[in-house]
Amino acid sequence: MREKWDLSSISCLITEDNPHMRTILRSVLSGFGIRTLFEAGDGAEALELAVDRRPDLVLCDWEMKLFGGSEFLRILRADRDRQLSTTPVLVVTAHTRRATILEAVDLGIHGFVAKPIAPAILYQHIGSILERQRLYGRTRGIPAPGNTWTDRETDSLDLSGMAAPAAGSRENSLALL
Repeated sequence: MREKWDLSSISCLITEDNPHMRTILRSVLSGFGIRTLFEAGDGAEALELAVDRRPDLVLCDWEMKLFGGSEFLRILRADRDRQLSTTPVLVVTAHTRRATILEAVDLGIHGFVAKPIAPAILYQHIGSILERQRLYGRTRGIPAPGNTWTDRETDSLDLSGMAAPAAGSRENSLALL
C-alpha cells in the first residue's frame, strides 16, 4: 500500500469525551490534511452527527461517560442504511485489554489505536482503512474467521490481504489491527 495518502477530501468524526484529547486529535488530523472535522462528546452525539453529516471515517474512544464506544458501534452497525452501517470506525483508546479489543472486533471496528497516540501510527491506520475501502468496498468491520476480501455477501473482509485466519481463531483478528 502507499505510504502517502491525500486526505484533503476526507471527512472525519472525532468521538471523544475528553475535550483536551479532542483538541489533540483535531490538530493531528488537520496536520494530515483532513479539512472536514466533526466532534462529538459521547456516542449519542456521535450517532446524530453520523446520520446528519455522513463522515468518511469515525475515530471513537471506547470509554466515554453516559454513552460509550460499544453502544455507539452496536447501534451504528445495526442501522438499516447500508452506507451508515458500514462507516469505517477506528477505535482510539487507552483501554487496551484483550477483552476490550475482542469486543470491539466483534462489534465491527476497522482498526484499533492505543493512547497515547503516535501520529505516524494513526496516519497509517487511517490511510490503510480508506485504501482497503477504495479497493474492496465498504464493510462492517474486520473479518470473521473464514471471510476474505472477495466475500461480497458478508459484512466484513480479511484486512490482512492474505489468507483468512483458521476457522475458530477469532483472536487471530487481533493481528490484523
